[in-house]
Amino acid sequence: MGELKKRVVASLCLAPVIASLFYFLSAKWFFILLVLVSIIALLELITMSGVRERYLLLLLAILCIIPLYYKSFFAYTGCLLFAPFIFMGYKILRDESKKEGINEDILKGIYVIFLCEIFVIIPLYYLSLLKETGCSFPFILLLTMWASDTCAYLFGKRFGKRKLVPYISPKKTYEGLLGAMAGSTVVIVLSGKPLGMGILETVIVGATIGILAQMGDILESVGKRVCATKDSSRLIPGHGGILDRMDSFIFTAPFLYHYLTGVKI
Repeated sequence: MGELKKRVVASLCLAPVIASLFYFLSAKWFFILLVLVSIIALLELITMSGVRERYLLLLLAILCIIPLYYKSFFAYTGCLLFAPFIFMGYKILRDESKKEGINEDILKGIYVIFLCEIFVIIPLYYLSLLKETGCSFPFILLLTMWASDTCAYLFGKRFGKRKLVPYISPKKTYEGLLGAMAGSTVVIVLSGKPLGMGILETVIVGATIGILAQMGDILESVGKRVCATKDSSRLIPGHGGILDRMDSFIFTAPFLYHYLTGVKI
């Protein structure tokens, strides 16, 4: 089966399930779902980075999720700061400080910890906050991301000529970016009533989300280029891993939450 066919079949099978979970789950169970998703994404990122102590880093990252369940940002900040301390202590206690390359190993591990906390856990946490703000908000954002990705692909395939970031993601074009903005704008405009936005407001917010979604995708592409890998994993046929599917939420989930709870109020 070709890659495109795998992608289509996987989408047709998984899309209804994912959409239902985003829409029907209560805030508590949605948070639990996001924790499970984040654990898989964290393991993908850590494995992709090539750090040897991947299970230690995974444990440290998971422990940092606990304060977020209780909405203790003070404790979360403490976990974020002390996780590198624990990692360095582990390396030193194992007497690895006498080995060549220890400086690079420690710094790489700390980088991975911060990437896990900032670009995996926090965006998914914002999705849970969106759920608490409005039951349908994560569902709307999910549909927006799907429309944005689909239109970006179609516009890029049909009209794409000018490369956007050729040394990061060679297939991305300015025409594809316009498609991403168009797709996300349509969904946000149609969702204006539940979001409590006027027509002009939805156009601006929709276009912004389209740009942010592409930036999240580009950011993950940077990481994959550095790690010399095509996909974060092969978990989803034709789509790659969980990390490949959630990159669109990196900037869009925080933006939409803060816009709805800050600017709107």
